[in-house]
Amino acid sequence: MDRRLFGWRIASEIALPELPPWTGAGQSESDDRPADIIIRRGPVPARFAEIRVERPLFTISADGEMRIDVKGHHVFLVRDGREVVVDTGTPDDADCHTYLLGPVLGALCHQRGEVILHAAVLRFGDAAVAFCGQSGAGKSTLAATLLARGHRMLADDVTVLRRAAGGTQAWPAYPRMRLWQDAASRSAIDTSTLDRCVFDIEKFVVPVDPAFDTTPLPLAALVHLDRCESPADEALIPLKGLKAAGQLRDNLYRAGMAHALDRATPLLQATARLAAGIPRHLIARRHIDDGAAERLADRIEAAIGA
Repeated sequence: MDRRLFGWRIASEIALPELPPWTGAGQSESDDRPADIIIRRGPVPARFAEIRVERPLFTISADGEMRIDVKGHHVFLVRDGREVVVDTGTPDDADCHTYLLGPVLGALCHQRGEVILHAAVLRFGDAAVAFCGQSGAGKSTLAATLLARGHRMLADDVTVLRRAAGGTQAWPAYPRMRLWQDAASRSAIDTSTLDRCVFDIEKFVVPVDPAFDTTPLPLAALVHLDRCESPADEALIPLKGLKAAGQLRDNLYRAGMAHALDRATPLLQATARLAAGIPRHLIARRHIDDGAAERLADRIEAAIGA
């Protein structure tokens, strides 16, 4: 069964139950357009004959192919933004899928010239709000809080941004959240039967299929999660102009891959255009305690509209 991701048609030899099924591009259920992305199993060379860039996680060949090596457990070859070769003995393991839908997805996007944002994205009315911040900033915890309030999710970790009539759109990813054990406990989510994102860490894959929204939506706001010393200092602070564009740029996913692929300039230009198409850019300062997510959800709903 072909799958859908960011509007692409995915044909994969590896089962990807995380992704929604492909049901056409919107015109009809029988849409027979060829796959945009092909994922297949096969051998990946231990080393490129000619290496242009070499980093701890990935190497790039002279012709722009990217080899991603996850400690020898799973090795991926990403070609031309449309083909992924997976070399692994455990293709169904959750950690293989974590990297396939993480760094490998980032490589695909940057080879294709897409702008991929590291953010959780929730629906507010007829628009979306993206929440970004450093790892551990509380994006998924806030997303879980907003889901419990009835908001639908477009993405937990990454989304692709594209220009559309009237502004910038966020495209749906897949109906899964990734929660650390403490965040899952605060949200009363039982992790005993859930897969770990990576086999040796306390972070779990949480299905959210009924609350997943498959509709690309205009992005009403980009909210950067930051910290403050006390609840009395919590606030939403607006950003404009270059600071707003800088906030978006600083939260791109795997931007180093774009630089390594010599795509830094077009990425910067696209980011500036997309930032201009987002009506509101905000910094959310909040004190980290057990009630932080609920207080911030209250503040966001009041500012954006529930």
